Amino acid sequence: MKQIKIFIVTFLLTITCITFPITAGADELVSQSSNIFKFQQKLAMNGNVHAQYKLASMYETGDGVTADIKQAKHWYSRAAEAGSKPAMHRSTYLEAKEKGFDPAKDADWLNSVKTEAGAHKAEAMFLLGQLYGEGIGVKKDLLKSLELLKQVRILGVANVDKQIAFIQNEIDQQNKSEQRKKVVRSKENLRLKQASETQLATQQADTEQQAKQKAEAEKLAQAEKIRRYEKAMMQLKMEQQLIDRQQEWASGGDVASADDEI
Repeated sequence: MKQIKIFIVTFLLTITCITFPITAGADELVSQSSNIFKFQQKLAMNGNVHAQYKLASMYETGDGVTADIKQAKHWYSRAAEAGSKPAMHRSTYLEAKEKGFDPAKDADWLNSVKTEAGAHKAEAMFLLGQLYGEGIGVKKDLLKSLELLKQVRILGVANVDKQIAFIQNEIDQQNKSEQRKKVVRSKENLRLKQASETQLATQQADTEQQAKQKAEAEKLAQAEKIRRYEKAMMQLKMEQQLIDRQQEWASGGDVASADDEI
């Protein structure tokens, strides 16, 4: 009898989800999520493994209830104990997210997730997309994360629109940041080029100025040498003239003149 009741509740829940008006307002959507949560909670408490997994997921994401990671871990553990491998994966994921990825302990888990994702199991693909998006156990790769999440959306087994929007926004922000850095680098390169050209021009001008000053100094030095040479030659000429007059006077060439002076 209990199984029949569970089946009826699950069936009614499915019908409610399908027939819910597309034009419903935000309040109605919240109310519906809350009702789904209550149904899943009742089923989970009655031992329904699928409901336990769904309830844990709702606690993890805050869908229909206030997000509560502690409760999410509890219900994932319950479902994992009942044999749900996706629940086991999510439970380990939350642990790694909280305490960090431990290669010694979590390597087998990560390989299992990758293997199942490679086999196109939606839950594993979704989880691997999150791991790439957050860089847990793998090198962060937003493009790989986005690719996996979009594949999950195509399969239609999980609502990943919010996750896709979040990753896409992060990629956009990253691209904008890279573009800003590129502009800054371009401006800096231009500044360095202009500074280098200015420095080169200054050095060239200094070199030309130094060459000009050197040439002027050499010209002045040469002129000074010529002046000194001419002065020395003039001095020699005057001395020679004096010597010549003295010699003429001594030889009598200027006697008459001397007598005239006397």
